[in-house]
Parts: sequence; C-alpha cells; structure tokens
Amino acid sequence: MLSDIFTFNIFHFGLIFARMSGAFIVMPGISASFVPVRIRLLFALMLALILVPVVSHNFPPFPIHPLELLMLLGGEILIGFFFGALMMIMLSAMQVLGMIIAFVASLSNAFSFDAVSQSQSSVISTFFVNLAMVTIFVTDLHHLMLSAVVDSYTLFAPGQLPPIGDFAEFMSRTVAGSFKIGVELAAPFILLSFGFQLAMGLISRLNPQFQIYFVAMPAQIMVTIVMLTFTISAIMMVFLQYYQKGLIGFLEP
Repeated sequence: MLSDIFTFNIFHFGLIFARMSGAFIVMPGISASFVPVRIRLLFALMLALILVPVVSHNFPPFPIHPLELLMLLGGEILIGFFFGALMMIMLSAMQVLGMIIAFVASLSNAFSFDAVSQSQSSVISTFFVNLAMVTIFVTDLHHLMLSAVVDSYTLFAPGQLPPIGDFAEFMSRTVAGSFKIGVELAAPFILLSFGFQLAMGLISRLNPQFQIYFVAMPAQIMVTIVMLTFTISAIMMVFLQYYQKGLIGFLEP
C-alpha cells in the first residue's frame, strides 16, 4: 500500500515538473542566459514539490503503455511552454518600443546583447526590456506569472489533449497586441521625429549652405533623450497594466 502511494505521488510530481520546466524554458527573467540551468531546474523541482498536494486531485491514473506516458508528458511540457512563451511575447512589446525609439533617434546601429531576450538588439531596446523586468519583479508581478501557471490546471487538466488550434489563435492575437502596444507607446516619439525632420527640412531649404547633417543627428538624439525622461514613467505604467491584464485572464476566479 505504501509503495502504491509513493509511486502515485512521484507520477504527479513528474507531471507537474514537466509543465513547470516547460514554462521556465522561455519565461522572462527565469529563462535568461545569466540564470544557471541548475537554478532553473531546482526552482522547478521546488515548485513542483509544493504543488503536488494542491493540484493533483484531478490527475489521471498512471498510464500502462509507455507511449501514453510520453504523450502525457509532452502535453504538459507544451502547456507550460505556451504560458512561458505568452509572457515572453507580452514582454516583447518593450523591445518593439525600443526599436522604434532607436530608429527615430538615429541609434538603430548601436547594438548590445540583451540577456533577457537572449538576442542582440539596440541599446534602447535592451534598456527597456531590462527596465521592464526590474519593474515586474519590484511590483511583484512575477507572483502573478507563477499564479497563472499554477491556475492553468483549472483550464487545462492533465491527460486531456492540449487545444493546439486555440493556442495558435491566442498566440497570434498576443503577438498582434504586443506589437500594437509597442507602437502606441512609441507614438510620441514618432510624432516628435516627424516634427523634427520637418523643421530640419525647412532649415535646409531656407539656408542651403548650412551643414544640416552635422547638427541634426546630435540634436535628434538629445531631443529624444529629453522626451524619454518625461515619458518613461507613463510608459512603464501603461506596460505594467497591459502585462497584468494579460495574465489575470488565466487566474482562477
């Protein structure tokens, strides 16, 4: 009897660990390259151990055929990967914002390595992505990220086939929404760039001998940085509201 209970709990622990590890592969912050793989696995193991008595009441019985076990584990990893990728896509709104600002500020060729997105991007994009991660952890939104993964057991019970079509449709809507919010947050800088380029064009037409390119680029960078100092707090507030709204929909009511 004791061996049956022990095997039953280990099976539940393995299913929970599969979903958590799938989420932590791409979840922002935890999946960053500066976080050691051992720390990610340890965190997933600890969280799975805590969740065994909480979410394992509706788990399916241990499958007899090994192929069924592999399909069950694959479905759990896919669900966890979906939630982690969803959070990373919502964070990519800040990367879109940084790319647009870098383009209008003539800094699009200044690249640096972004450890959060694990790619090379512009300096301003790296700044916004890292600032977003800091504000997410400072405002305890990372608790909401973990709660969304935990409450996913009420939406996607283990043993059921993951809704691949719904995953693809929701992911495409999230990509479109992230791009939209990034462009909307960059709208003041786009308007500023339009007005600045118009002013530089008028000056160039009024005084053709004036070396406009030697003045325009430093002035454009300075004006963009000044604009950024006035709008950065509002940008982060709007992003945090968008990020929170995107995660609350997965929480259990």
